[in-house]
Amino acid sequence: MSNHAVFLKPPKVVYPFGYPSGTNMQVLWRCEAQRYSYVIDADADRYGVTEPELQMTWYAITRRTPKGAWISGRFVLLTATKRWACPTQEEAIESFIARKQKHIRVLMAQLKRVEEDMALAHPLRPTLRCA
Repeated sequence: MSNHAVFLKPPKVVYPFGYPSGTNMQVLWRCEAQRYSYVIDADADRYGVTEPELQMTWYAITRRTPKGAWISGRFVLLTATKRWACPTQEEAIESFIARKQKHIRVLMAQLKRVEEDMALAHPLRPTLRCA
């Protein structure tokens, strides 16, 4: 069984720059989660944040090489496992999932270290507890 998420229905994806025009245009895709901040009450300095949405952004390929492609002044190695942008939208979603899984692993390791650091203070102040 694969580590990739299985969607029962396709995720809702937003295209902030629309869909590429022209059928012959070669593009690479990148999927990212996006949240926007908004003002709740400017006088009270209260702000909120929207629910996240998946955004699919396309980048026109300006030059292709045997191993990759140039997009917006950035070289993307298409033979690599980890790519900044992908040839298909499905691969872009898989890449997004892999990036977020890695993000979770990094944050879990940081949390573990912080909890270990907090445990150092317990012999000194037994009333301190990790939440």
